[in-house]
Amino acid sequence: MEKLSQENFVTLEFLVSILDTSESTVRRDLDELASEKKLHRVHGGAEKNHPLQEEETILQKSIKNVQAKQAIVQKAAEMISNGDVIFIDAGTTTELLLDLLQQEGLTVVTNSIHHAAKMVEKNINTLVIGGYVKNSTDASIGQFAINQLSQLNFDKAFIGMNGVDLHFLTTPDAEEAAIKKTVIDNAQTTYALVDASKMGQTSFVKVDRLEAVTIITNKSDSRMLKETKKKTKVIEV
Repeated sequence: MEKLSQENFVTLEFLVSILDTSESTVRRDLDELASEKKLHRVHGGAEKNHPLQEEETILQKSIKNVQAKQAIVQKAAEMISNGDVIFIDAGTTTELLLDLLQQEGLTVVTNSIHHAAKMVEKNINTLVIGGYVKNSTDASIGQFAINQLSQLNFDKAFIGMNGVDLHFLTTPDAEEAAIKKTVIDNAQTTYALVDASKMGQTSFVKVDRLEAVTIITNKSDSRMLKETKKKTKVIEV
């Protein structure tokens, strides 16, 4: 806890070395501290808990858990078929999916101006949702955006999420939560692309119930993931 207070993140390897104990013992202790809400378990270590409404910048998100995110979007791309109409959420994980879109006759709807520009460069049929653009996440939000989304239907949707607990999908911002909820309601299947660090986390605003989506995440031996599988479909990579 002292190390976390200084540096916000501590690795499993570091703890094993300074405590001169086994990796399994350190894992158990970290899991216990996480269950007491004293820290947040992530792949390879632990990080300091974040306030419910705290939201990282695009840059902060883009450099975290990159390998896991790449594996997640590889699996997500396999879910897309020729001729699909899909929604791709604003966000750093969903951005990695754009480079893998090779299906024929695809139509992509997004609430990210950045995502839309990249897809136009790839000659993909693209519809960008308008609205108030939130600088920290590059997402179009607000009632104008919701009105447009409510008129559309999607074969599949791919969304990011800040927190996944045993009951709800959550995010720090109420307006982004409303966008995600509208998308989930209008998609035949929604895939939440969340790396293991988001599992067991809770943010300020509830988006929808856990069972409303299929979760694509990286493999972990966490109790949270095992319990999540009892509630909804989980695809591990």
